[in-house]
Amino acid sequence: MVVIKPADADRFLATPDPARRVLLIYGGDQGLVSERAERFARAVAGDGGDPLSHVRLDIDAIADDPGSLADEANAVPLFGGQRVISIRLAGNRSIEPAIATILSAPPVDSWVVVTAGELRPSAPMRRLCEADQAAAAIPCYADADRDLDRLIDEETRAAGLTIAADARVALKSLIGGDRLVSRSEVAKLCLYAAGNDTIAVDDVGAVIGDASAFAVDETVDMMALGDSAELDRGYRRLIASGTPGFVVAGAALRHFNFLEKARAACDAGATAKSLVERARPPIFFRRQADVARQLGLWSLSRVARALAILDQAMIDSRLHGAIADEVIGQALQLVAALAASTRRS
Repeated sequence: MVVIKPADADRFLATPDPARRVLLIYGGDQGLVSERAERFARAVAGDGGDPLSHVRLDIDAIADDPGSLADEANAVPLFGGQRVISIRLAGNRSIEPAIATILSAPPVDSWVVVTAGELRPSAPMRRLCEADQAAAAIPCYADADRDLDRLIDEETRAAGLTIAADARVALKSLIGGDRLVSRSEVAKLCLYAAGNDTIAVDDVGAVIGDASAFAVDETVDMMALGDSAELDRGYRRLIASGTPGFVVAGAALRHFNFLEKARAACDAGATAKSLVERARPPIFFRRQADVARQLGLWSLSRVARALAILDQAMIDSRLHGAIADEVIGQALQLVAALAASTRRS
């Protein structure tokens, strides 16, 4: 069984193993899934180099033509070096035959990275990747106390700050369910405390609060409902108030991961109302009607397209820090346009 233990995951991803050319990165913490997939891509292809070194393939295209994945994986890089081919599992389309072909004859210059939400032990992709020596499965679960301490230390050290003991305790009580969201919140806190030596507990209370979270959630809802005008107004207000674009993008990723799971449950017979009411973490009651409406707008294939747009925006915003907020704003509008096109059809 080739399963990478949580304690070994970051070390494994930082030093790609040529013997394991297929990686399955999955789990309930979708922020951690995204972060680890991006970290591995950087380790293989570097930052901002050849854009063809990181290729994203659509699951529907692979399911329709399983041989296309092997063709892409075995293509000779135009400028040399190593390549990463990313695929996100979504819906009920099966790509196990295409992955099995890769495992039977692993490529020399490419890695295939499959990302997914929570998968049962009996899930075909898990069984395939855990059983083959040419693959590795990396589960991603909510951060433990030690993981949160490491994340906080990474962000505060990068910002040249320290954090008071009581502030650390307060901060850890408010984050942890999703790695990407947690990192975004700590980064936002560091921006707020810039110019000070130490982050105090009052800083945590001022920044990681309900009011800003509600404003972000409302903006994400406008995006998911296809209301471009309200999205633009809400996003501009958030940026003007000091909320970085990546915080909004992180919330949007988390929301669309929920929509993906809920839409699959709806397709299996559950009602949108019941899914929204039982959501964990709970959805604020004033949002529930809007979120239920969104489930009627978004098919699994469209959710997958939205997640791909948001994932790419997070990467591009880090590569182009000077215009990061604009990059994310454009991505949010692209997702809103998808929702609007559904309403018109």
